[in-house]
Amino acid sequence: MKTRPLTKRELEEFRRQLEAERDRLSAELEAMEEHLPEVEQVSVDASGGYDEDLADVASDTFEREKGIAIENSVQDLLQQVEEALERIDQGTFGICEACGSPIHPERLRALPYARLCIDCKAREEQAIPR
Repeated sequence: MKTRPLTKRELEEFRRQLEAERDRLSAELEAMEEHLPEVEQVSVDASGGYDEDLADVASDTFEREKGIAIENSVQDLLQQVEEALERIDQGTFGICEACGSPIHPERLRALPYARLCIDCKAREEQAIPR
């Protein structure tokens, strides 16, 4: 099925959608950074005992690492959104980076920062060893 290039109106619609997503993700990152717990240091006192319960420290460390993983995921998504906005500015938005064909508008509505058409994305995922 041949996909047509995006119209100027569609590009503006995607730009607004991506800008709103960028703002939402930026606000989410700011909120995360404010609320990430600090990792407490465990030290041994003079009698050889720990000043913190190791289970509490392990739990705090796990929560901190989970928060960092979520933050990294949001940062990656924000990067993809910013790259999509750059592609709009460069005139390459909506064009598959692998085959050069237009990406179907329905795919872009579902995933506006998509870099690949559905066929190339499927091939990419099949090539990734599991």
